[in-house]
Amino acid sequence: MAVIFGFIDIEQVQNFFSSSVDNDGGDGNEGDGDLPFMRCPEFGECCNGLESNCGLKVDELLYATVHNANHDDILVPNHEAPLEDALEAGYRGLMLDVCKCDGKLTFCHQVCGVGPRDPEEVFGNIKNFLDKNPTELVILNFEISTNDPSPADIWDVMNSDTELKRKIYNHDESSVWPKLGDLLSDGKQLVLFEHNYGDCSQGGEGCAARIEPFFSYTVETPWDFENVAALENIELSCAEDRGSGSWKNFYSVNGFITGTFGPSKSAANTVNQREFIEEHINQCEKLTKHKINFYNIDFWQRGDLLQVTQEINLERGKRRRSRYLRWLM
Repeated sequence: MAVIFGFIDIEQVQNFFSSSVDNDGGDGNEGDGDLPFMRCPEFGECCNGLESNCGLKVDELLYATVHNANHDDILVPNHEAPLEDALEAGYRGLMLDVCKCDGKLTFCHQVCGVGPRDPEEVFGNIKNFLDKNPTELVILNFEISTNDPSPADIWDVMNSDTELKRKIYNHDESSVWPKLGDLLSDGKQLVLFEHNYGDCSQGGEGCAARIEPFFSYTVETPWDFENVAALENIELSCAEDRGSGSWKNFYSVNGFITGTFGPSKSAANTVNQREFIEEHINQCEKLTKHKINFYNIDFWQRGDLLQVTQEINLERGKRRRSRYLRWLM
């Protein structure tokens, strides 16, 4: 229990018998009546909620991303509702910690039995969501964790579902990332990444061709912020960390607080709000000259990341169209 207690947020204990969402914290699913996720209309071209997204390449979009998406159980949760609900709300990036517990592949959070989810169930639910929403692309990022599972272990589970396998995009590292509209037209709705396994850039034992090494394509910011002030330190929180050293397609920014006692709900009430996210994104892009692709948060029900993501993607689509029109002239 000492190991578990070291991760526990005292706030989680205080809120154990309270409602799952603190209304004062800014629940992104309520408010002025506007949907946080602009769902595609029944007719017409549309990709991840916007027509203009269809003309953007996969590495030109911003994806609202759920950190430790499998972890919404009672012990030290990162979230207050399951990842399936996050997909329905509009999140299109899921970070999942992969473990081997009693010799079986599972999702957990550092310790077997913490944040547990059955991969077959999760993948089945994701497939069902994609079946119902053919205009949506979801990106999964697997963190190889406890007892050293491999990407091949993950693929063995996914490969057993023929319909799911057909939805997985197989990227050729020598080619550019396709436009989102082209990808969805081909029926490809899943992009898979992994990290922490080792060097899979050239393949090898334990690797899986359709599960790409995340840091071969992505540079990421640090993740271990103790408090809001640390995240406000732009020189630190926007800095290139894992994956740095060469040009990359994607820029991933961590916007969550993991303090001494674990994920902080009270901090999420601040750092998940529109004003904070917009300032953080603006400052990170200004500092690094990279456009952000993944913005990763805890307690996804709190705050405004979905709205901010759609507004940024809408602006990126307008700029791309404007550049195209100028080229035609």
